[in-house]
Parts: sequence; structure tokens; C-alpha cells
Amino acid sequence: MISKGLWALVLLAFLGTARCYNADLAGAVGGLPIVGAIVQPPQAPPEYVKAIGTPAPAALPETDYAIWFPAEAPTDPYSTTVWKAVLQFVSATGTRAGWAEACKAVSTVAGTDRAANPRLGAIACSGDATVTEMQQFALHLLGAQASVALWIKGEPNGSTGAIQARQAEVRVLCATGVVSRQGAAAPWAEACAKAMDAAYLAGDGPATFDALASAYLLAASEIARLDPEIDAEPGTFVTPAP
Repeated sequence: MISKGLWALVLLAFLGTARCYNADLAGAVGGLPIVGAIVQPPQAPPEYVKAIGTPAPAALPETDYAIWFPAEAPTDPYSTTVWKAVLQFVSATGTRAGWAEACKAVSTVAGTDRAANPRLGAIACSGDATVTEMQQFALHLLGAQASVALWIKGEPNGSTGAIQARQAEVRVLCATGVVSRQGAAAPWAEACAKAMDAAYLAGDGPATFDALASAYLLAASEIARLDPEIDAEPGTFVTPAP
């Protein structure tokens, strides 16, 4: 009579051969009368997996929007405090609900006349659905400018890669968005050209910063011309049915 220990050794040797690399070890061992069934309890997910969860949506910055676009040139145009808040604002507008909340927050500061401060008014609510999409283009310009400012300051969120990513988003909007359908003579075409400035790749961040500022002003001025009155709610761009 073969001992229980020897049975186990024979089985393990058998399962270790190349011919049985796919064998069900638990099922095979459980089939032996001397061992019995092996119960495999369900595996709980590791704690680090449970801790990941779902990322929270970006929140609006706690800031004074009026200081973003002062009437006179600021002492430090690349202020880390200002441009970190701008980047956070842009990140928070990535969804329809986020944009609605963001433009309402700016509207309370900008008043009702968009032309009074076009740069601030460009990110205040517009009930015109087409203008709303144009505002998304302006936001990407702001995000690119913020990335350049933080790159100049050597901040973690400022890098050549971050700037290139923002410019890539702008390039797509210039080629396929509503601004691409306004014609080559429209201010949008000039804004698109300025937004692609690459002087920062040669170390001249201020030149790219100024080019993006000029592109944003062009977009903001056109938005103010198309919709001079700030609205309480944003519109939603909808492609017309054929």
C-alpha cells in the first residue's frame, strides 16, 4: 500500500512534466481520495486597487478672475499664482457641466457687456451655441499660454511636452472645429497661426507667450463682436440635422 505522502509526490511529479503544463493542480489533487477537495476562497482585490477609485472632476480655482486680464501690463506676466489658477480653470471646463459652472462664475465678475473687457468676457457665458464652441477654442489658447508661463517659471505643469500637447489640441480645432469654417480672412485664421508659435523650442518662451496672448485677444475680440451681451446660461453647439 502506497503511503499518502508517496501519492502526493507521484502526482506532483506527473504535473511537473511538459506534457501537463496546463493541468488543473487543484482539481487533480482534489480528485485523490486521500486528499479530498481543495476549496479556493474568492480573492479580494488588493487594498491599493480599492484605494484608486474614480478621480474627482477638476474643481474651479478659488481666485479673483478680474486679475487675470488687468488693464495695465502686470509686473510679473508669468505669475505662477495666476497661471496655475488659469490652468485649473481650463481643466474644469472639459465637460458640459464644468463649462456651465465656469462661465457662470466668470459672468458674475464680467457683468453684461462682453466688449468692456473682451479677454475676460470671452470666457463668460454665451447663449449662442456657435459662439460657445468658439469659446472652447479660446480656452485651449489660454491653456497653452498657461503652460508656457509655467514652463518659463520652471513649474511641474510647465514643460515643452505640455505646451506641444496644448498646441496639438488647438491645431485640431483649427482644422476641424467651427473656427475652421469661418474663412481664411477671418481673425480665427490669424489666431490659429499665432497659436502655433514654436519659439519656445529654441528657448524663447516669452515670444511664444506673447504670440498666444495675441491669438487669445483676436479670439476674444471676435467673440465680443459676435455676441456682445453676456448671457446667464451657455449654449450648446449642435450639428444641424441633414
